[in-house]
Amino acid sequence: MLKRLFMSIVFGISFILFSCQSSNKKAEYESETESENISPELSLKIDRFEIDLFSTPVDSVKEQIPNLKSKYGEFFDIFTYKIINIGSSDKKDFPKYLKSFITDKYMYITYDRVKKTYPDFNTPGSELEEGFKNYKLLFPDKTIPHIYTMISGFNQSIVTADTILGISLDKYLGRSCEFYENLGLPQYQRRTMEREFIATDALRGWCYSEFSYNDSAENLLTNILYEGKIIYLLKELFPETPDSIILGYTANQLKWCKVNQKEMWTFLIERKLIFSIDYMTINKLINPAPFTSFFTTESPGKAVVWLGYGIIDAYMRNNKLTISQLMLNSNYQGILEQSKFQP
Repeated sequence: MLKRLFMSIVFGISFILFSCQSSNKKAEYESETESENISPELSLKIDRFEIDLFSTPVDSVKEQIPNLKSKYGEFFDIFTYKIINIGSSDKKDFPKYLKSFITDKYMYITYDRVKKTYPDFNTPGSELEEGFKNYKLLFPDKTIPHIYTMISGFNQSIVTADTILGISLDKYLGRSCEFYENLGLPQYQRRTMEREFIATDALRGWCYSEFSYNDSAENLLTNILYEGKIIYLLKELFPETPDSIILGYTANQLKWCKVNQKEMWTFLIERKLIFSIDYMTINKLINPAPFTSFFTTESPGKAVVWLGYGIIDAYMRNNKLTISQLMLNSNYQGILEQSKFQP
């Protein structure tokens, strides 16, 4: 299966050992929400892992590791294994590696910026709460994850496991943050590294994990319709959020997609790309980029995802289905036919 790339893309940056000052602050966000008609049991928990980690006294890192493991459980292992790549806490040199991470001067600078940018997590927390409230209304039997904020060393933006959703705050310091320029990140990636993208990125990552891509006949159509389903669901979870945030397009790029919807569809049909199984072709069309290489430079990267959303929207308008039925439907050829899509 093609690798899904969104804001949680790993930029290929080597593990950098960082440091910072300690802080005694610890934040946890809990909330329960109710609807007029349905009152789902929703307890959204958000722990500021990076604060606990960097509050660890540098002269007693080894002694504090059991406490961190006890408190953060599986997330602690995910963080050390898969995010900062220092391996198991059972390894003899693990305390040394962890101490190096929290004492390197570059991490000090990064953590200091994160503390200043996110002294609290109230606004993103409220947006996440709203998204997961709507998610619980749509899927009452689904799990609501425990959310952890972290500093990943500019690696993954969003990390998911069975009951875990991790958010790297060092990936949301603002497009003008000099760290991103120093790392050589392109403008099209930096543009979405803003606070307002946290909630939609997090729910996107969670939806990818809960409704994974599953089709035996993988081609461009199946990919764009899968992405279209995710966009459709996100718009249900965040009904007041602009399309430019959900899709990651600028206003001009969004306008370009609306104006050129028919031309894009005609191009894919005439070039016989819609059922293409070529890995490179599909990647060029559905992965983030400054623009879609098959189209003009005014187009956004992965512009065909807009087509996928349009087909899914038409499918839902022309068929009496629930969102649960939509998300479980992997008959993409059938979806296209029943959508009666007319760009």
